[in-house]
Amino acid sequence: MTDKTSKKECIQPEIHSGHMCELESQQEWDTIRQITDKLGVKCENCGAEANFSRNVCMPTDL
Repeated sequence: MTDKTSKKECIQPEIHSGHMCELESQQEWDTIRQITDKLGVKCENCGAEANFSRNVCMPTDL
């Protein structure tokens, strides 16, 4: 995980409500299960892993 003091802003703020960090804060566990069943990307901010880049703030390939 990245140090919290060096977090960057979300590169896709218009769809931030569908990102792992937001889904987790809203306790959307069913949605999280659906978007983490075939992991392909990781968030450079928080380290969350998801299927697609649209589901994290700062995507990087796994």
